[in-house]
Amino acid sequence: MQRRLIISPMYHKKHKYDLIIIFAVIALSVSLFLAISSSLGLAIPCDLTQGCEVVLNSKYAKFLGMPLSYWGVAYFGLIIISSLLANHYHFFRKTLTWFLGMGALASLSFLSLQFFVIKSICQYCLLVDTLTIAMFLWDLNVEHHRT
Repeated sequence: MQRRLIISPMYHKKHKYDLIIIFAVIALSVSLFLAISSSLGLAIPCDLTQGCEVVLNSKYAKFLGMPLSYWGVAYFGLIIISSLLANHYHFFRKTLTWFLGMGALASLSFLSLQFFVIKSICQYCLLVDTLTIAMFLWDLNVEHHRT
């Protein structure tokens, strides 16, 4: 009797959301750095794009009176928790997809504002927005390939 080689997906079933968690931890760290810098009034180094101060001090840098970095800390904390729970509970898979979809739409809006309205780029914002969109695309890939 021969055994057949079974080719499995590139990720283990119990760790499908690990890449999302890693990206969310990076984005949370950047958001936390920006939030702390904002609350302490510290200047943020911007070596790559030279536009951080312009973007972070623009009228678009706040939502409901709070800096977007504060919202980012809450959002990425929620994404990390949802991703951990999505490995085990179907409800949180759907919830995570919804949160990531809303985050990707917000990120596209923020990127559009930077490129076309403010006409300055914040390297930290660019990183966070890119990671948010990447998490959403990865989540769609994970859901598409699930068994």
